[in-house]
Amino acid sequence: MNDYKKITDDFKKLAANNKLSHAYLFFGGNGNGEKEIFAESLANFLETGNFSPPVRELGETIIVRPDEKNSIGIEAVRGVKRFLRQKTFLESRIRIAIVEKAENLTLEAQNSALKTVEEPPAKCLIIFTANNENNLLPALRSRLQKMHFPDSAAKENEKFQADILEGDISNEQIDVFFRELIGRLAKNPVENSKKLKLALKRLSAIKQFNTNKRLQLKTLI
Repeated sequence: MNDYKKITDDFKKLAANNKLSHAYLFFGGNGNGEKEIFAESLANFLETGNFSPPVRELGETIIVRPDEKNSIGIEAVRGVKRFLRQKTFLESRIRIAIVEKAENLTLEAQNSALKTVEEPPAKCLIIFTANNENNLLPALRSRLQKMHFPDSAAKENEKFQADILEGDISNEQIDVFFRELIGRLAKNPVENSKKLKLALKRLSAIKQFNTNKRLQLKTLI
């Protein structure tokens, strides 16, 4: 996780030198919430000095997440605007808004967010998180400082593939790999539909016909 340590160190330096941008887009990663955890840890650092997930609600931070319909509407964005305009409890602090899974912002909400980013209140930080930056309107993402988060799962898969080709992986480890792979793909079944179908097909072949696990895995990866 050296990549995440470097990102953490970079943001600590930016904060120490008062060089943080007013608006960021954290994107990439493996969809397991690492960007959101980092954003909340950064907010906690700016408020308490501890770069770790907050254990209590932060007074200077608002977090917006998709609703039960997996959507973030314009009223939520308006709530962010009202929050950011309020005065901080301490003059030295800034107000922070984190919009998680920003690809779920409605078109109307994205346009409203764009206006806030273009004309931000004084002493504020706005962080959007998204798996894919292209899921946001070009006008909005062009005004955000972008921070790409590495896909740690992809790096692990690369090593796993090398071990598969060298014959260093057991059948039990292959079973675990299949379960974890299918679990990750199933979190976004629309985007990963082809990969998910192929993984399930290979797993089914192993179970039904007792085919060689290593061979099935090689054809998958």
